[in-house]
Amino acid sequence: MENFINITPAAIKFIKASIECEKCLGIRLDIKPGGCSGMSYEMEFVHEPNPADLVIEKDGATVYISSKSALFVANMTMDYVTTPMGGNIVFENPNAKVKCACGKSFSMDDSLPCSSECCKR
Repeated sequence: MENFINITPAAIKFIKASIECEKCLGIRLDIKPGGCSGMSYEMEFVHEPNPADLVIEKDGATVYISSKSALFVANMTMDYVTTPMGGNIVFENPNAKVKCACGKSFSMDDSLPCSSECCKR
């Protein structure tokens, strides 16, 4: 499962530091209904693994993907970017047909445009 999603070196560094700081097993990535485009990325620290999760381990960074979210994130790239305002994980998802400008939500249906003001700039 190592190549199910791509994790950049910057994201690996951030995830490893987060795991160490939080004293957890890894980060879970989940896709939930919501956000301005219909589906949103959610991440949480994993203290107790779910046996149904897909587990991606790369260079000491462990990402758990909920089984129901796997279809939505296959071949996606997780990156960590820094700006003068701070840093955060960003997702480059080839499965997304519509991406919100905020980067936190997406849709797999290109007939459903983003409904948020952030996309109307």
